[in-house]
Amino acid sequence: MSPRRFLLISRIGPESLHPLWLAPTAERDFDLLLSAYSSDVAAPERQPGILFEYRQGRKVAGYGEVIRDHRELIARYDYVALFDDDLAIDARGLNRLFRIIADHRLKIAQPALDHASFFTYGCLLRHKAFLLRYTTYVEMMCPVFRSDILLMLEPLFQLGFESGIDLIWSGLVHEGARDFAVIDACPVRHTRRVGTLKASNGFGAGKPYEHDIHAILDRFNAPWLPCLPYAAIRRSGRYTQSRLVMMAAAATLLFAIPRHIPIKWRLRNIAVYWNHLLRRSPTNARIAWPAGLAAGR
Repeated sequence: MSPRRFLLISRIGPESLHPLWLAPTAERDFDLLLSAYSSDVAAPERQPGILFEYRQGRKVAGYGEVIRDHRELIARYDYVALFDDDLAIDARGLNRLFRIIADHRLKIAQPALDHASFFTYGCLLRHKAFLLRYTTYVEMMCPVFRSDILLMLEPLFQLGFESGIDLIWSGLVHEGARDFAVIDACPVRHTRRVGTLKASNGFGAGKPYEHDIHAILDRFNAPWLPCLPYAAIRRSGRYTQSRLVMMAAAATLLFAIPRHIPIKWRLRNIAVYWNHLLRRSPTNARIAWPAGLAAGR
């Protein structure tokens, strides 16, 4: 692999959008480690800075194996992204995403989701007035970690939970209100309906996502906190903590509502976010590793 500062890792399947990320080597500021969970995925054309492997298994457990088996590789980079394979963004957008995250020295960050995306948390949709927003946490869809933080969090990926670890990792490494951020200037489009691959990851009618979420929250004695912004940096570069400014920016999310069916769920998710903006204060709860489990080294 090359001496670049950034690495993107993805667990990819037959319908993966990773070809969008495969710009010529000279146009990429990042390397890629593509880990196929299906034998139906063809290896990309060989070029510097791209590593390809076959590794069957579920999403989170598969990432845990990748981190374990490639620790020395990961440690060479400043930042490492874990991207779902249904995210539409080109190499130029990824270059800018990595640079913004590195420039602001974030521990964990993610791109915002554009308004045509399938989504769960309204807070993570793009707020066009901002360069970035400092938030309480970052979800599992497309996190970007400082490499030492990712290696520290490796044990989380090996606990057997396929949902909910993103509610834990922020508490384990939280120190201040500028640790985590959503990057509004570099949105991605989440193209697959949330839950499409839940059966292949061990979920179904008898085991919803909430099963793992509540189990891991109990394991770490952690609260389920809302996803909210602490503050933001405007596109002009100005910093703001104004709640009124945040709420005004969130009004643009109305344009995200009619894009996909069922509309009622999109309305609900945005309404939950607005309610949290009105009634809750952004906060993180520092979480300790439970007995018998320690941070990775």
